[in-house]
Amino acid sequence: MEIINPDETLDILCNDRLKIIQKKEGYRFSIDAIILANFVTLKKQDRVLDIGTGCGIIPIYMTIMGKTNKITGIEIQGELFELAERNREFNRCYNVDFIKGDVTRIIDRLKDMRFQVIISNPPYTKEKSGRKSPGKSRLLARYESTLSLESLIETASIILGNKGRLYLIYPVRRLGELIYTAKTKRLEPKRIRFVHPRYDEKANLFLIELIKNSGIQMTVEKPLYIYEDIYYTHEIASYYQ
Repeated sequence: MEIINPDETLDILCNDRLKIIQKKEGYRFSIDAIILANFVTLKKQDRVLDIGTGCGIIPIYMTIMGKTNKITGIEIQGELFELAERNREFNRCYNVDFIKGDVTRIIDRLKDMRFQVIISNPPYTKEKSGRKSPGKSRLLARYESTLSLESLIETASIILGNKGRLYLIYPVRRLGELIYTAKTKRLEPKRIRFVHPRYDEKANLFLIELIKNSGIQMTVEKPLYIYEDIYYTHEIASYYQ
């Protein structure tokens, strides 16, 4: 049985099937990770890279929900990397492994691993904008101090082979910037889904699938709504079943 330290919490989700250890203070995963994981489509033999894996939530969640693909998560923060390793063991997700490091510094190593899919719930606030999150862990997870949008897109394009797929979640205000940057790196948007807090509110996030060296046709999927009154919508609730 995993020992939970006094400065940690144990979050139990998905009808007790998913157990995630997190620090009480600092970075904690949000619903964005769960939404993104459910947007990803995988083929049976796809090898997956999760950039900025944090506590390992996306690889472990996807495994608990039935994916058997080989999934590698990379995390620059030592404390989060250690949590990811513990969470993998705690949930017995032996198709998952983790690397500690800066993704931009080990591109050749990752390219040799031949990933067909890259997922990232990246830091999405520019370094000089927004209100700073307290604590180094949350700051690195939220602000582009170590991984800018342009750097993420360029790195993913180098690692992916022809027709490789990149899945991201980003604020709507950066949609134009993301698509422009992706196209300059030979990544074409193929699917997009806008995320709305509630039915009567504007979208604040979007999910996007980009394919390397693909055609220019793109599908806009039906909106995803998070809440109905104070409760999760039926679709969001189903993500936790």
